[in-house]
Amino acid sequence: MQRRDFLKTTATLAALSSLPTKTLAQGSSWVSKNLTDDWPIARLSDNESSSLDFNGDNIDRPHDILWNIDGYIEKQGGEPKVSEELDVVVVGGGIGGLASAYYLRHKKIALLEQDYRLGGNTKGEMYKDAIYSIGAAYLAEPDAESQLGILLRELDIHDKARRETGDETTVFYNKKFARPFWEGASADAHADFKKFHARLKQIFNEADFGFESDFAKEYDQMTAEEWVDKEFPNIHPHIKEYMQLYGWSSFCGSIDELSAFQYLGFISSETGALLAYPGGNSYVAQKMAIQIRKDAGKESLRSGCMVLRVKAEGGGATVLYVDGMGVLKKIKANHVVMACPKFVARRLLPQMPKQQDTTIDLLPYRAYLVGNIITKKPIQSPSYELYCLTGKMPPSPTAMKRGDRSFTDICFGTWAQEEKTQHSVLTLYQGIAYDGARQFLFNPASHDKYKAKYLTDIEPVLNALGLSQNDIHGVRMTRWGHALPVAAKGLLAARTAQIASASIHDVIHFANQDNWMTPCFEAAHQAAIEVSSLIK
Repeated sequence: MQRRDFLKTTATLAALSSLPTKTLAQGSSWVSKNLTDDWPIARLSDNESSSLDFNGDNIDRPHDILWNIDGYIEKQGGEPKVSEELDVVVVGGGIGGLASAYYLRHKKIALLEQDYRLGGNTKGEMYKDAIYSIGAAYLAEPDAESQLGILLRELDIHDKARRETGDETTVFYNKKFARPFWEGASADAHADFKKFHARLKQIFNEADFGFESDFAKEYDQMTAEEWVDKEFPNIHPHIKEYMQLYGWSSFCGSIDELSAFQYLGFISSETGALLAYPGGNSYVAQKMAIQIRKDAGKESLRSGCMVLRVKAEGGGATVLYVDGMGVLKKIKANHVVMACPKFVARRLLPQMPKQQDTTIDLLPYRAYLVGNIITKKPIQSPSYELYCLTGKMPPSPTAMKRGDRSFTDICFGTWAQEEKTQHSVLTLYQGIAYDGARQFLFNPASHDKYKAKYLTDIEPVLNALGLSQNDIHGVRMTRWGHALPVAAKGLLAARTAQIASASIHDVIHFANQDNWMTPCFEAAHQAAIEVSSLIK
């Protein structure tokens, strides 16, 4: 589905959200006094400008427990009795979970998140007064009357984002910033770029991106590369390279494997405007979390709580979990929303039908790295997002042939604050577009290896900004082991994602971006809306 179609169909900071855009930077002083420990945006101390190991995933605790749940329960003395009764339990504190809790916040709810910080991979960090993303970066601007448009108004942040339009797209090529890319700024073949961009605009405005549409049925069964080769057989190599890098960054996949339907839904939406908040989408996640706790109570959002088992019984469901102090507890609820990825959910659901369980095996997920380079002084960003081109499309990587590219694109992390900060931040995105990458990323040497590669590869960009390595104040590295569901060709046409997302006994439901294998905020938000409508 088109990213903006989720918006059609359907920090953040309490004080920051009430400020006009021009005063966002001043709101940072309020944030530094009011952020608490488990919000999506982490406040760093002055001596944490560089990471010593990856932040992001907390891998040890969930892996140790999930691989032997029965053994863990036995060691803890067995299952306890029910100690709490609620209307709804939400499992997972990413966008699907937070949005579900937000729309159900007037019921008796508890959201259980195994990490000690809410937000899933939609998290951010604040170093001094600079707020930047360590995960999801931006939203496609929604229609004002769409569900997401309404949410942003309810949170009082609809006018707090900084916007960048598709006509302003900038790339880094030949040691300089080329803008506007779709006017042919990086090459002489201006007509080719304009023709391609015009076609994307046409698709954005005219195509039916409903999952049951004829357009979906046709284009989900071809790859993005098959589509472009069919419609633009002699396309300029810069456009093909841009498409490949966009696939890696947005989907953790290459254009020779990604669904043309899913790919076009994303890239065509970017002919409109992007919304960039301080901290990226963690701004929205934090504002939702603040509102949920305000309306449903502090205990409605519980970080550090690892769910072990969810069972439908007695007309509702029971949820067994271990809290942040290591104590086993059990809740009885009328409904449970599984907002965690399906490959996790299946381990927690002993009653999952066999077909649904085996279908989840067909859903691919891949890893992601994010680097944040903090400069010693603020800079003037050339744009919000910047893809880095070499002039030739890189081949699709594999575990055995990973290629020599590191990050594909840069989001200037303090652009949304208009660089009115003590430090600027360059956020580097690297989607790992092949299976089996996690085993390499968990190697103890990986942090320093990727950090060194980023520092080498960022140097031409720094030089174009009038900077050098000496102007770097710190580097922070983030690892997401299972960050994105891969929108592979044919998954929607075969109804694979739909089968994997079917409710169990009408009381256990699913709300995650992998409901459609569409890796974006908008998909997780729409899943939450649909699940919330099922819970009366």
